[in-house]
Amino acid sequence: MKNSFLTTRFYYRTVFFLLFITLYLFFATANAEAASLYLSPSTGVYAANTTFTARVMVNTNGQPVNAAEGTLAFNPNELAVVSVNRSSSIFNLWVTEPTFSNSAGTINFSGGNPAGYSGQTGTIMSVTFRAKGSGAAKVKFNNGSVLANDGRGTNILTGMNGGTYTIQAAVASPEPEVIEYVAPANTPAAPKVSSDTHPVDTWSQHKTAELNWSLPSGVVAVRTLLNDNPTSVPTKVYDTPINRITLEDLDEGVAYFHIQFKNSEGWGRVAHYRLAVDASKPTEINIKTQGDDLSNPNQILIVEVVDAVSTVNKFKVKLNADEPFEIEDKTGSGTIALPSLEPGYHTVIIEAFDEAGNSIIGTYSFTLQSFGKPIFTEYPTEINDEVIPVIKGETRPNSVVAVSLNKVGSDPILYEINSDESGAFVFIPEGTFQTGVYELSAKATDEYGAMSEPSDPIRIAVQQPGYLRIGTMLISILSVMIPLLLLTVLLLFSIWYLFVYFRRFRKRVKVEAREALEILHREFGELQTVLRAEESALQSARKTKKLTKAESDMIQTMDKALQSSQQKVEKEIADITELTKSKKN
Repeated sequence: MKNSFLTTRFYYRTVFFLLFITLYLFFATANAEAASLYLSPSTGVYAANTTFTARVMVNTNGQPVNAAEGTLAFNPNELAVVSVNRSSSIFNLWVTEPTFSNSAGTINFSGGNPAGYSGQTGTIMSVTFRAKGSGAAKVKFNNGSVLANDGRGTNILTGMNGGTYTIQAAVASPEPEVIEYVAPANTPAAPKVSSDTHPVDTWSQHKTAELNWSLPSGVVAVRTLLNDNPTSVPTKVYDTPINRITLEDLDEGVAYFHIQFKNSEGWGRVAHYRLAVDASKPTEINIKTQGDDLSNPNQILIVEVVDAVSTVNKFKVKLNADEPFEIEDKTGSGTIALPSLEPGYHTVIIEAFDEAGNSIIGTYSFTLQSFGKPIFTEYPTEINDEVIPVIKGETRPNSVVAVSLNKVGSDPILYEINSDESGAFVFIPEGTFQTGVYELSAKATDEYGAMSEPSDPIRIAVQQPGYLRIGTMLISILSVMIPLLLLTVLLLFSIWYLFVYFRRFRKRVKVEAREALEILHREFGELQTVLRAEESALQSARKTKKLTKAESDMIQTMDKALQSSQQKVEKEIADITELTKSKKN
């Protein structure tokens, strides 16, 4: 019985101990991964009609984070947002700029930092409020998220703490005395004043104002006054009614011209005409970029202009060599959102105009940085034209990579691919390559619009397969060797043919020469025989059997001529025979 009790007791102790360890590990892990959004300061006492600033903060509890977003809500009857500033923010990339709506009573933000942040007092942005009514004004988080820098974007937000601010009623300052003039019955209505130099509700650069009005029937006098009180009653009387007036050397600022008509029943209602004069241009202009992130292509400029009289409400902006464009600044924020820019050096010329049209010009230059160029990590340097290459590289995570592919000597073709959460990308061309040399380069644009430098180009040589290259080489060699061999054979045949032909020709010449010589001997021998026969016949015809001397000389001459002709022909035949011997040698 005692052993059973001890066993049961040991069992429950063991279960309790294991349960305690499990709960401890669970809450320790949960606390290690918890993050919170809060306002600093979260409380304060402020007078009505004054401003105060509260910072939107994040506490990561030691866990690195890379993004946060949220919506703040406030009562528009108690507070109004004057401005939102992110210049000292831990985030340098913004999906959307912080925005606010005083009518809806909301403030929205969504920013990030690819490098991550870890700390307890990270400033996301600063909000400047204007206290409106007295009481306890609350600013709370309607929603929010804090994403861990774990490659998965895990939301680790566990708490959101707003603020409560006590607004005290402001001490009332004495209002300027308002003089109310009550016109008697049947007196003239208030005059309708107009001006070409100082149109109603506008500012003018002119210190001389020309005003005019129409005189109704029955008006017997006019009374005017110029001062800085908007409700004064005129004092200067014109017994002869006037319908225009010139006011010279007006002071800069706002003044009021007061006028009323008089008829037989008395002085009528008073008209108050506002005169706003600003004859001086702004005295100072300062330009800077909002925040320190110079890799963001969507830059915002802060323009601070000093003008002692009227408000600066318009800017003319010239960016680099582009055409100028104008921006109306109705809220007086002094912010100018530039169009998306390429990395590199940029110059901005800004002309700021006050309400009277006076202007001042300022210049500002900055260099938009690009992030590191993509790197090709795996690629072939030589392939055959039957293989589709697989090319791998690295760049910023979640970027769009523009790959330029061109065969050397031809126009490039652009492809777009995406890198994954680790920054790796894979490019597989569409189909095989033709033989030749191809060049590839890449340029990346991250998810926030920032651009990289172009990558170092790589080259891939595309050839035919080995057996086709050998066959092609043999064909190329044979295409040269066969014609050369045929030409050699033809040349040898021509030489052999000429040699045979010459031998035959030489033999034929020798035969013909021998035959010609035989015919020559035979013919000249026959001629000699005929000559002897004629000589004998001539002798037989003589009684004396002798020839005369003339006849004897003639026969001898003919004999010598025949002998001489035979010798010459024999010599020519011998020369021809000798010529063939020379050619053979």
